[in-house]
Amino acid sequence: ASANAYFETPISASDIVSTYSGVRPLYDDMSADASAVTRDYVLSKYNIENAPIISIYGGKITTYRKLAEDVLQLLSEDFSDMADKWTVDQHLPGGDIPEADFDRFVLAQQARYNWLRADILYRLLRAYGTRIKDILDDAKSVEDLGRHYGGGLYEAEINYLRKTEFAETAEDILYRRSKLYLHLTPEEQDTLRQNLACPAHD
Repeated sequence: ASANAYFETPISASDIVSTYSGVRPLYDDMSADASAVTRDYVLSKYNIENAPIISIYGGKITTYRKLAEDVLQLLSEDFSDMADKWTVDQHLPGGDIPEADFDRFVLAQQARYNWLRADILYRLLRAYGTRIKDILDDAKSVEDLGRHYGGGLYEAEINYLRKTEFAETAEDILYRRSKLYLHLTPEEQDTLRQNLACPAHD
């Protein structure tokens, strides 16, 4: 009903193909009112036989760098030779796009990989940024990308995810590293699942 207030063509529950819920952990600070519970993370440190143990409660993905720096700050009490903070000027993997101009970067890659369908290339660029070269650089044609599993997912991307991003299962690839499960049929997903289970892929 909420969506239909905005859509020209009404939809029903039968039109929903997938749902997702993000669950956010909160630190229980014994507040009587749940809305008053801190949305920030809480760090707890203790030592077992001179080995520091840090527990992290709460937190969110948008503050993960600050959280990591705070953890290292706590650990510096035990490791005096640790380096200073350095992540603030570092790009995320694949984020070192010249002058942070994504549109110009896309145009350059379209000229470089003009044999690949524009929509597939754009998805890869959005997902991997400059690391796209690790997936496509040895390829000169679509055939060089290996088997196509559907939805624009080729063997070259699967190999990259297994080697670089620790993907092991079809669920890792289709759900956790991408949302390609929305674009592959159940049969295509089963084929990927079966092929990943073959020893040839280990």
